[in-house]
Amino acid sequence: AVPAQPKLLWTFEAGDSVESSAAIVGGTVFAASQKGELVALNLQNGAVYWKFSTGSPVGESSPAYGSGVVYIGNLDGWLNALNATDGRKLWAFKTGGEIKSSPVVVGDRVLIGSYDQNLYCLSTRNGAVLWKTRTDGPVHATPGIADGMAFIAGCDEVFRAIRVSDGREVFSVASGAYTGASPALRGGNAYYGTF
Repeated sequence: AVPAQPKLLWTFEAGDSVESSAAIVGGTVFAASQKGELVALNLQNGAVYWKFSTGSPVGESSPAYGSGVVYIGNLDGWLNALNATDGRKLWAFKTGGEIKSSPVVVGDRVLIGSYDQNLYCLSTRNGAVLWKTRTDGPVHATPGIADGMAFIAGCDEVFRAIRVSDGREVFSVASGAYTGASPALRGGNAYYGTF
């Protein structure tokens, strides 16, 4: 319940702009910044548990959490997988362009879009590429997942449904304009905006 008169509990100075959304898991807040850091903070008081240097600024890519691992993409095209408890790097995967899409964990897989025009599906265990699907423009949007499908609306003006199991495109729809928006999924429908 939100109190009638909300009050500020704490702040954390990230050192540069925070353009992505935080991920909150239990009592931990994971937040990334243009300083090129992912930080783990105490939800109650903002105390720092750990910091990880991503090597380059983090733009709109929001951290994602799954099975004790936190994932973050940066503007150099790296996706890092970190131990959520201590921030230790488990593995990293380099795409061919900026990552502004947010990673999405689906079981033992993590999906990430890149400005190299590909949607990647990687193994959460070691970052190995299970498949990649090429589009005709940067993949800025974060995929929406439902019924074993990844839905992406793209800078190539096409909305796509891609099977998570094998990367096969099931259908595509012309949008009439390019989009950076991530689709919202509900009741068998997808909603997204265009430029």
